Amino acid sequence: MATAMKISKFWKALDELIDAGASRHDWFERLGTEWKAVAPYLPCTGSRAKSISCPSPGGNGCPRQIVYHDDGTIRAICGDRQKACRDLTLNSDDVRLHALDKRALASAIASSLSLTAAPRPQALAPIMRIGSRDIQAGTGIPVFLCVPGAMPTLRLSDLDEIRGLTPPMLLLVPTCTSLPDEVAEVLRLHGASILGLDDAVESIAPGQLKLTQHGTARVHALLDRLDAIAQAGQGPRRAWILPAATQWEDLTIRFTAAAWITVTFGGVTRALEPDAFGLKNSKKQVTTYKEAWAVFLTLARGNGRCPVHQETSQKTSNFQKQKQNLSKALREAFGIEGEPIPTKGKEYVTRFVLSGEDLKQGRQGQSGTKFR
Repeated sequence: MATAMKISKFWKALDELIDAGASRHDWFERLGTEWKAVAPYLPCTGSRAKSISCPSPGGNGCPRQIVYHDDGTIRAICGDRQKACRDLTLNSDDVRLHALDKRALASAIASSLSLTAAPRPQALAPIMRIGSRDIQAGTGIPVFLCVPGAMPTLRLSDLDEIRGLTPPMLLLVPTCTSLPDEVAEVLRLHGASILGLDDAVESIAPGQLKLTQHGTARVHALLDRLDAIAQAGQGPRRAWILPAATQWEDLTIRFTAAAWITVTFGGVTRALEPDAFGLKNSKKQVTTYKEAWAVFLTLARGNGRCPVHQETSQKTSNFQKQKQNLSKALREAFGIEGEPIPTKGKEYVTRFVLSGEDLKQGRQGQSGTKFR
């Protein structure tokens, strides 16, 4: 069984460095025995350092400048007239720059928290959404990562995605003091939980992390809070509560009539009507179906495919709008993130298997169908 190790020096270094970059020599000096555990997050950039840090604050000659001699020797020279620290002889490995690979770190953190992958590729933004800890498909705690560094440049606009969500959500930072106070206060007022990674995770092997007892307790407390919200019926209405990490490709949908479908997942089949998706209206004893359901029918008749462009530009625009409404209804009904009906070339193509083979004229349930 792997031995867990705290990597507190690493998290502290991320708070103290600008852009989380330094020479290999400086990383060794800062991290000591932690280097091996975190090296997978600190790849070589291919550049060489111009200076080496000093062991203590010095004068105008700090930090020590690196001099590359013609004979291949490398020296770090203190520039103070009265030297505050000794000159160093270095090798080519010492002066290589290593910087934080945020995606590699985010991947290790996501694995340690058993996160479902984010609905889109991780963008190298100041605040990255790295996934969600789910209790069921579409119901989970969004998890974000922020490494502000020694000179944080966070703006309120960087918080837009978090502030656009309903709590609970979790923001991970290197230490509890990583964020500027004013940023932390805005997030807390919005209901976001902020957790320092120095207390939340520890290393079990190079490039592998696991939750500490404290981290586990914090995550479980958020899950309990989320479950209470779901039990109280405050979450979105689901047509079928599916397991966490369910993908659109796991579903098979078959139209058996114009207003009746069967959905198959994991060998289980359920029958659903438009009202399960919020796409049915009843008025004056005449049942009507929203136009988004008509788009669903069009896709079914094409076995999951239909042209993006219709007869006129106005019809194309309306069809696109209703396709978007259908996508939203499907996401809310099944709790699966991501676009269920992406555009491929000049067609809309469903990610799930969609069949309309049973849609034949005169079939039960098709007569009297109206759309609006």
